[in-house]
Amino acid sequence: MYSTAALAGVPQSGAEWDFAGLLKALGTVPDPRKRRGRMYGLVFVLAASLIAVLAGASNFRQVADHVADLPQSLLSQLGARWCYFRMIFAFPGERTIRRLLCDVDADALDRAAGTWLRSNIGVDVGGVLAVAIDGKVLRGSWTDENAQFTLFSAMVQKVGVTIAQVEVPAGTNEITQVESLLEAVPVADADKVVITADAAHTQRETARHIKDVRGFDYFLQVKGNQPNLLAAVFEKVSPLLKGDPGHSVTERGHGRVNAWDTWVTDAAGIDFPCAVRAACIRRKVFTFAGECKSKELAWILSSAEATAEDFHTYVRSHWGIENKSHYVRDTTWSEDAHQAYAGNGPRVMATLRNRKYSEVPWRGMPGRGVTVSPR
Repeated sequence: MYSTAALAGVPQSGAEWDFAGLLKALGTVPDPRKRRGRMYGLVFVLAASLIAVLAGASNFRQVADHVADLPQSLLSQLGARWCYFRMIFAFPGERTIRRLLCDVDADALDRAAGTWLRSNIGVDVGGVLAVAIDGKVLRGSWTDENAQFTLFSAMVQKVGVTIAQVEVPAGTNEITQVESLLEAVPVADADKVVITADAAHTQRETARHIKDVRGFDYFLQVKGNQPNLLAAVFEKVSPLLKGDPGHSVTERGHGRVNAWDTWVTDAAGIDFPCAVRAACIRRKVFTFAGECKSKELAWILSSAEATAEDFHTYVRSHWGIENKSHYVRDTTWSEDAHQAYAGNGPRVMATLRNRKYSEVPWRGMPGRGVTVSPR
């Protein structure tokens, strides 16, 4: 059997896994089909499609090809129907998979997958669940309103796993969907949640919702889209830059030396909801010879009693959503080249791709670098 915890990216000592948790989670997704004429169970099709994506499938045709090549023993564990005429476990073709993935309730699938993944990943030291939120445009997919298909997702910084995702309606932007996304984030009562976001989400309503409604803490960057707020933060924090930073990190790699210095003070006098601490992070890039190539200052507000190290860790880790999730989907999976547009197809395929991202390999699964034996 296969271990559900390992599927979510948690290292296990054994090489065997258990599908029970995954199949139980997928069983909460309602079947959009009428009962009459069903040949393949919804849970089986979703689970088989997920494994096909792990094996490298990037579109519906490839999903069907990979499902057809799954071992009979694996099809049996996934709940495939036994065909007495061919004496094998039957598997669906491309048209069946395409129709079902386009018709299934994408919200329910995201909730089921996110809840299952959240139950199998840990938290940072101190019991903190750090979540980065950001949007991504699927450039090859278009909605019925002739607008590009955009998804807004929440990723756990520690392991790079997406645990919530919502569609951004045509004619709006991701700023309007923060409440919907945070409502979809599965958290336990004991979780201490930290939300990080880019400067586009440094909005008063967003800050109030994160802290006052959801009870989370935020780390929000301040840039020129909020000139008055930026000026207030600059006036408060900039005098500290004359002294020693509260936290410093230097790293060598990729032909350069990166240095981060962080200064933190209280946010008294800054007119922004729930702000407790304000900080500046200075990033310098040097050559190995010591020549300074660039310098950048980032201004951040937080609702938490955070230290300089906290600001450095959460703000820097936030950009993992770009290189652990978005970059992988654009390069490894060629998501922008997938021109799905019918029904919920684009979002469901994105949900299946989201299950791939983790710093720990999904060992033992038929996935990247693993050869799947033919039927």
